[in-house]
Amino acid sequence: MLIILNSRVHQLADPGFFLTNMKKLFVLICMILFISICYAQVEDIGITFTFANGEITAGGTNGYYEFDVMANASATGTKIGTGIVYINYSTAGFGENIYGSSKVTVTKGTLTSNPGAPLYLLLPNDNTSSRFAVTFEYTSATGWGNSLPTTPTDLIHLKIEIADPSETSGLSFENSLMTGCQFYDDNATKYAPVIATDTDNTSLPVNQQELEQTKFGILQNTPNPFGSSSSSTQLHIIAPSQGTIKLNVYNIKGQLVNTLYNNVVQKNQDIQLSWNGKDSRGNDLSSGIYLYQLLIENKLFETKKVVIIR
Repeated sequence: MLIILNSRVHQLADPGFFLTNMKKLFVLICMILFISICYAQVEDIGITFTFANGEITAGGTNGYYEFDVMANASATGTKIGTGIVYINYSTAGFGENIYGSSKVTVTKGTLTSNPGAPLYLLLPNDNTSSRFAVTFEYTSATGWGNSLPTTPTDLIHLKIEIADPSETSGLSFENSLMTGCQFYDDNATKYAPVIATDTDNTSLPVNQQELEQTKFGILQNTPNPFGSSSSSTQLHIIAPSQGTIKLNVYNIKGQLVNTLYNNVVQKNQDIQLSWNGKDSRGNDLSSGIYLYQLLIENKLFETKKVVIIR
């Protein structure tokens, strides 16, 4: 025992032994600190899904219910990759197996759209008879995906044909199936947590007047012709979208003779105009055929004909 103790004392007294063990301890401490720092810097970034912009539009027998699925991150700095959305819906309102029965269309939103070759593919299917699934598959390299902001942004747009307008939409996400299936654009790192608890239970009833409101553009121009028995004609316009709208009048030679409307409007805004058949200088236009052109953000939306008889 005395020999062993003397040997340990000699080892501790040996400067080489002391330095070697101090180096090992220093390395161990550094490793612990590095791991602690790394873990301290790791912050899970979650993703939240919501419903927005629901509206009833014309078409089919009972109209359509259209809405956006929105997504946003809990922090900045990520790019969205592959993911999947599961949506439960009312079979009383829409019927069963809406994809298999061709009752639903899905289009890309801001987060899954890009100029040039598409980076995202949409793969819809019926998950169950009352649940619809859409996979948005990212197909490019890391770093090329669309940034996922912290404010809700449209991911996909859905349009479902209404089966029974006396029912409600009954929309909800299947959060449990969506958890663990939402990726950054490396298609390896997962968003966590996944929050998909929003619901939409909009009433589906719609009357003919509401359906007519979805017919955009120049709805009527009466009387037409005008100018002899009536000194003016009335125009009714429903704004197709938000933005600057112009209504120009051209003669048969394609020359601009007047601008009847030039203003910023909201989508579905009702615009009532009266035109007295004069040009922009206040002069009476001669008898003939004239063309209305409705422009939205300087892009032609619609052209219609009007006749003046003096």
